[in-house]
Amino acid sequence: MRARDLEQEQDVEHLRRIALAQHLQIEQLVAALARKCKELESFKGSKDELQQTLALINTLLQEKQKLDEAVAKKASSPKKPRTKTGQTEQTQLPITDKLCAFDDDDPDKICDACGGELHVMVGQFEESELIDVVEVEYRVLKVKRQKYACRCGGCIKTAPGPERAADGGRYSLDVAIKIIIDKYLYHLPLARQSRMMAQHGLVVTPQTLWDQLYAVAQRLKITVDGLMNHVMAQPVIGLDQTGWPRLDGEGTKPWQMWCLTAPGAVVHRIRDDKSAATFVALVGEYEGVIVCDAASTHGAGARGSPKIVLAGCHAHCLRKFREAEPDHPEARHAMKWIGALYEIDARADGDLIRLANLRRTESTAVLAEYKTWLWEQATLKTLSIGNAAGYVIANWDRLTLFVNDPRIPLDNNATESGLRGPVVGRRNHYGSKSRSGTQVASIFYSLIETAKHHDVDPREYLRAAILAADRGEVLFPWNMQRPPPPPAANVSDATVVTAVAAATG
Repeated sequence: MRARDLEQEQDVEHLRRIALAQHLQIEQLVAALARKCKELESFKGSKDELQQTLALINTLLQEKQKLDEAVAKKASSPKKPRTKTGQTEQTQLPITDKLCAFDDDDPDKICDACGGELHVMVGQFEESELIDVVEVEYRVLKVKRQKYACRCGGCIKTAPGPERAADGGRYSLDVAIKIIIDKYLYHLPLARQSRMMAQHGLVVTPQTLWDQLYAVAQRLKITVDGLMNHVMAQPVIGLDQTGWPRLDGEGTKPWQMWCLTAPGAVVHRIRDDKSAATFVALVGEYEGVIVCDAASTHGAGARGSPKIVLAGCHAHCLRKFREAEPDHPEARHAMKWIGALYEIDARADGDLIRLANLRRTESTAVLAEYKTWLWEQATLKTLSIGNAAGYVIANWDRLTLFVNDPRIPLDNNATESGLRGPVVGRRNHYGSKSRSGTQVASIFYSLIETAKHHDVDPREYLRAAILAADRGEVLFPWNMQRPPPPPAANVSDATVVTAVAAATG
């Protein structure tokens, strides 16, 4: 049990037993490590590795001290009373009144004392709440579209009917949207949806469900293309990719799902691979900063596009030092400096001008200390901490671009977050069986993930976007926001230019 976990342990006797066991183990480890140090110093003479071992001994002693303090603290402090958990307020559910009364011939409507008939106590009820469910219901609508004619005989019109998934098709638009949401938001494979529908009386094959998905996706191409154009027009975007299983039987090498993000927008594209050529095909015409990992293919692709500047991700660096920390405690220094960069950004509270000033002053100072330490650790090339330091040094120019441009984020976490939905989806419906399947998945994941980012109901957004696309219009989720977005989400071009100018001096 780690020292930080002891804060939650309530059993003092259990803590004492842990402490005794830890004391014995630490004493044995310290003695063994001391012997190894002497052997290392006399036979190998490696100063760096000796320092690493001594640091580990120091860390073990510190853990022992923390353990003693935790045991003493728990022994002296009374147990906190367990707090009760109340009912969760269901503010999003509609409220329906339900009156429960005896029928006139109900045998319980008599007095237990005298056998007389009970009368209604006007305005007197025993009230409570009950969470109820209304099951999904599928129905066949017999649609009759009224025809109209002019007495002149020159015009006949028919009233419009309900929206359908496909022109002349049998399934409504609402049925298609439910199929889309169940697969690409809740990750239910079509075969499973088919079985669930059968339980409610609707007999339909997975192929028929797919036909509805495909028909709606064609109608939404204009929308997802508009979203892609919006992302490509932003000065800073994020880029990442992950494998997408192929179920077409034409090889085991997976497709690659590429994710492009800008503030408030997510676009997915599924391609053959993650090569430099694919990078160029997707973003070769882009002009601006792309935040991404240090994959060599990204660098190779960007070299052929002089207007693209690559920025690094500090979250990747942090992960590498976390992996090295168990064996090399001094990795915590790097983790502390990276954490300081995030704390400085947080103090700006979304104000780009303030962020530019903080980065130019405080962040620059943190980076100077961080850099000096990195160059010292990079000599330990055979150790995990040396590898982590070498990774940061190799990408230092990309990792420090944020200092001169407040629009550049410290990491690419927004893009990685945009991939979470598809990653969960591939674990459930296992990927795509065809090229058209990858295109459909890209369209719906792009629109659903973007809607989620703006707290817009994906079901509501898809319906509105489909009807807008039928009129030749592109509707984005942020145009449906209620209430309006906070001011920080709508920074003017003048504010951005001022902030960048302040950052660059």
